[in-house]
Amino acid sequence: MLKKAADLLHPGLLTNVLQQGEIISRFQAIPSLRLNKEPVKKEASILIPLCLIDDKINLLYTVRSSKLRNHRGQVSFPGGMKDTRDSSYESCAVREFEEETGISKNSVNVWGRGKTIIPYFGPSITPIVGNIIDFSSDQLRPSSDEVAKVFTVPIESFACAENRKHTQFRANYTMPVFQNGDDTVWGITAIITHMFLIALLPGAYTARLPFIKKYEAKPAKQR
Repeated sequence: MLKKAADLLHPGLLTNVLQQGEIISRFQAIPSLRLNKEPVKKEASILIPLCLIDDKINLLYTVRSSKLRNHRGQVSFPGGMKDTRDSSYESCAVREFEEETGISKNSVNVWGRGKTIIPYFGPSITPIVGNIIDFSSDQLRPSSDEVAKVFTVPIESFACAENRKHTQFRANYTMPVFQNGDDTVWGITAIITHMFLIALLPGAYTARLPFIKKYEAKPAKQR
């Protein structure tokens, strides 16, 4: 029997260290995703931030500024390149979170990390999970150089099939897409969201992505 997402998303989750540890264990158990065989030259870290709004657990996303060189206007999780200031992937993720959103990194309760992802191009990405303590939208002071917009989405919304779509590519693979009004979550951010929801909502989130068998034209019959 399938569980309901609402049953797994009780506000108490944000203070339950045992449950958080179980979620991280499931997140780390998801198979590694390596889409590029080249050696990793640069490393990045992102924060998957959970927050409580009107007694519902939300995910927080940013929309990248048009001033940025790469991926401008795309939805992403707060994060960026790991550098000499960062003692760990976790410290990188919360530092970037503060720089991008204006919310103190000290307000982030870090749960743990998932496996490092190697995309088709660009740096490796290590996802860090954490919740924002006593979140309020009034705390937001987004960096105009990096962020065009910050928005939140109730996780229950992305658990609903009607808000989940997919894109199937000619290379014979399918990627998830999450719809939230004008803000569509796609690309690597959608992949990370999908992987995290598998860990967060066991039995309530469908991990399998639709796939239509590749069409192959049959040769014309000889007359």
